[in-house]
Amino acid sequence: MDNDGGIMRKKLVLILSILLIMIMLVSVFISCNKDENDKLLDISVYIKYELNENGKSYSVTGLTEEGYLYARGHHRNKGCKLTIPSIFDMKPITSISTASFSNCTSLKSITISDSVTSIGNEAFEGCSSLTSVIIPNSLTCIGYKVFYGCSSLRSMTIPSSVKSIGDWTFSGCRRLKNITIPDSVTSIGGGAFSGCSSLKNITIPFSVKSIKYRAFSDCRRLTNITIPDSVTRIDNEAFYGCSSLRSITIPNSVTSIGYDAFYNTAWYNNQPAGLVYAGKVAYKYKGTMSRNTSLTIKEGTLGIGESAFKDCSNLTSITIPDSVTSIGGGAFYNTAWYNNQPDGLVYAGKVAYKYKGTMPSNTSIVIKEGTVCIGEGVFHGCSSLTSITIPNSVISIGHGAFYDCSSLTSITIPKGVTSIVDFALRGCSSLTSITIPDSVTSIGEDAFYGCSSLTNITIPNSVTSLGENKFSGCWNLESINFKGTRDQWNAISKGSNWNTNTGSYTIYCTDGEIAKS
Repeated sequence: MDNDGGIMRKKLVLILSILLIMIMLVSVFISCNKDENDKLLDISVYIKYELNENGKSYSVTGLTEEGYLYARGHHRNKGCKLTIPSIFDMKPITSISTASFSNCTSLKSITISDSVTSIGNEAFEGCSSLTSVIIPNSLTCIGYKVFYGCSSLRSMTIPSSVKSIGDWTFSGCRRLKNITIPDSVTSIGGGAFSGCSSLKNITIPFSVKSIKYRAFSDCRRLTNITIPDSVTRIDNEAFYGCSSLRSITIPNSVTSIGYDAFYNTAWYNNQPAGLVYAGKVAYKYKGTMSRNTSLTIKEGTLGIGESAFKDCSNLTSITIPDSVTSIGGGAFYNTAWYNNQPDGLVYAGKVAYKYKGTMPSNTSIVIKEGTVCIGEGVFHGCSSLTSITIPNSVISIGHGAFYDCSSLTSITIPKGVTSIVDFALRGCSSLTSITIPDSVTSIGEDAFYGCSSLTNITIPNSVTSLGENKFSGCWNLESINFKGTRDQWNAISKGSNWNTNTGSYTIYCTDGEIAKS
């Protein structure tokens, strides 16, 4: 028994010794980090401020000339640190302006106070030594290229106040290994994590509705991804070049997949030749197609991917089930089947697929009853289209469906449509007004970009998100009629630059007005 007790005491002493060593190592690590941070040159004193138009708050616009000399490495130092304060001249600091600290290559640490609600585009782009960033809970949007090329950044925690991550925000952060995206985020921009080659895993929250263009391209260490069932579209080249990506879980909610979304992933490379399905979408025909091929899309398929059969010149016949509600742009480009179709509006199953040939001047089109979808880019560049009648059977309108239909003066969105997708009416410069039905919950990026004649728009209170550049170029916009309260309007997730380059509109809510901010 004494011998057993001695053994137990020795084990206990060993365990306690290991724990003590671990605590000492952690303490040393923390102390080293603290010492390292203490050695950094604090350049906060060189911050420049500008009073905002409302006269009630300030924006940070950058550094003085001396400050930039330190921050950009012209004065020798061991690195710089920066703290954005909450108050200047007795007024709150609410924003950081565009490109304020871009290419500050000696900047290693940034702390942003909790008064800041927005960070401008490219604010910290090219800060290649940046390793530590503290983002406040007050921030609602991280804009375009904010941390682009911050190649030393290893981890990031995005606060739950953030609703959208802009295009190319973390692109080129090649040492970024860990990032936490909260459930509050409804939009992850194109190229947001492109080139984050150290990123091994990422959780996409259930609040996100689409995976944008090249959002995770060239994340070469990413091994698996689960798409949440809130997502309906995976955009072009979304996971392009993710060469280690072997496992992809795609829910039935996804009905649309862009071209080369999974190009050069281990998952796609391991698929056999023939038609490759991704979830419920006929994603892409792989390999060489035999002559005079007739193909039947399997029952239950929900969508046909963009460029799915592009240049399959031997495809002479295709049978599409009624379950298909989405067909991507160029899905049948240069196939024998499409080339043999007469000029005019070509239908594929219950989808208005593509207008073929030259459209006559002052054309009016009536979409036939029973059609469920107006395909991606179906009328792209049809400058002679002046009016269109869409039946209530239509439940979805594809990306860029009416892009650059410059003579289109009005359009009625059917009540079954739930989303006005990206680029849907971009460049419709003759469109003067539009009413969005109560069924719509989101309006995508560039949806009304360049609609320069648009003076008023009615938006239901069912809408929860507005995409980037939504009204950009709507110079004559005078009124937004919102069928909800001011609080409901303010709660809508809005992408960066959603209201840039517009007229001085007023938002009319059920309980009052909001002027353009």
